[in-house]
Amino acid sequence: MIRSFLAGALLLALPVAAQEVKAPETALQRIAALPAEAAGWRRADVTDFEARPSGAGLGAAAEYRPVAGGPGVATLYVYDRGLAGGATLASLDGEFTQALREIEMLGAMRRYRVEARLPGPPVLGAAGREALRCAQFALAFDGGNRADSFLCLGVQEQRFVKLRMTLQAGAPEAEAQQLQALGGALLSGMR
Repeated sequence: MIRSFLAGALLLALPVAAQEVKAPETALQRIAALPAEAAGWRRADVTDFEARPSGAGLGAAAEYRPVAGGPGVATLYVYDRGLAGGATLASLDGEFTQALREIEMLGAMRRYRVEARLPGPPVLGAAGREALRCAQFALAFDGGNRADSFLCLGVQEQRFVKLRMTLQAGAPEAEAQQLQALGGALLSGMR
């Protein structure tokens, strides 16, 4: 009788124990969990870079556009670059330098040139702490259009989190507020 009771109790406990051990979320799962709308922006395309040939470590991304329409695009990337043990704060400086270089190298292909690069306002996370460090770019496109672009990068749960936001050049304070509002909302949505 005691044996059958213990066996029954063990059978009941196994599913509970199995539920507690959870595999880490993939980059795509973390992106898919982001809100459809956040801070006046609506999610558009989601891209799974990991599924592409040679895409290991490149993660996934979600693009956001202003709900009201008009110019502006923001893309949140989650990836680990295939680093053993994942992304760390120690690897953040090198990744930030690489991301800055990518913006400057893409200029010819995307038909813009970087006219200025400055430190940008950080995106704050929980408890008002800096979650993403940022750089701000003044871009001049062929044809005369100008844009302000932000690159923000941090580490969350052993993955790099990169936010790129590009807005029509104009009001720096309003742009910084949009960056903070959307960045903060997306970081909260990833928890």
